[in-house]
Amino acid sequence: MPARALIVFAFALLLPALARAYVPPAAPAPRPLEYPRDTYAFKNETVWNYGGGTVQSGPDATKKQRQYTRRCFVLSRSLVQFWKFAKFDPNGKPLDDKQLAARIRQVTERSVWLPILSDKDRVVFPGYHDLREASADRPDVFRENLGLGWAIYFRPGNFPITVPVDRSTEARVNREIYHDLQENYPTIIWAYRFPSLKLNHVLVVMKGTRDSTGCHYLLFDPNYDDRLTHLDYDDKTRSFTFQPTYYFKGGYVNVRAIYRGMVQ
Repeated sequence: MPARALIVFAFALLLPALARAYVPPAAPAPRPLEYPRDTYAFKNETVWNYGGGTVQSGPDATKKQRQYTRRCFVLSRSLVQFWKFAKFDPNGKPLDDKQLAARIRQVTERSVWLPILSDKDRVVFPGYHDLREASADRPDVFRENLGLGWAIYFRPGNFPITVPVDRSTEARVNREIYHDLQENYPTIIWAYRFPSLKLNHVLVVMKGTRDSTGCHYLLFDPNYDDRLTHLDYDDKTRSFTFQPTYYFKGGYVNVRAIYRGMVQ
């Protein structure tokens, strides 16, 4: 076998293992990700019109005007980046659009899997109490500078979606999500039904509880700007279930943790 083919073959074998890499937090985060203060005042818009979890057909299916689509990866990732690397100073003077854009990019160009910055090292956003207030007042500047939507299609971490998910994998992911929440750390997850296209979505796990049946999570859902959504894990079946929404009928989903490193 040619050397180049051997490298490609080895990478294909190693990629799923690398994508599962998990390192527990070294220490608790100063505070958890909180709703609504740490979330955006605008949302990702779906390309198609949905009703009852299915795409609506007919002449009106795509007539709705949309200005911010295909950004669930971008919004979920950047939400955690702001939580890790930014701080807001309500007593300062708000920046002009050019300055604000530069600071947004300063936050979002820092890899999301890097450690939380200390208070003195964070990127400062004067004039606002939190991300919610800032993004409500200056939504266009945020939308234009959080990141491109098309680029996520070329992430190395996308390829493990083709690897079948078994129950032991889902049990492990659930343990990791719940453990990190106890240390105040959110988890960015990819929920999907591949090869079905009924769901292909990225969210952020913000809170969780456990009872005799399993774990119950509250998620930042970039397709909403006015609520959190729910994800449940069943100990008996070792599977995740996502709630019904306007874009998904509800039911079981495969869940992977992403943005933990370069290949995730």
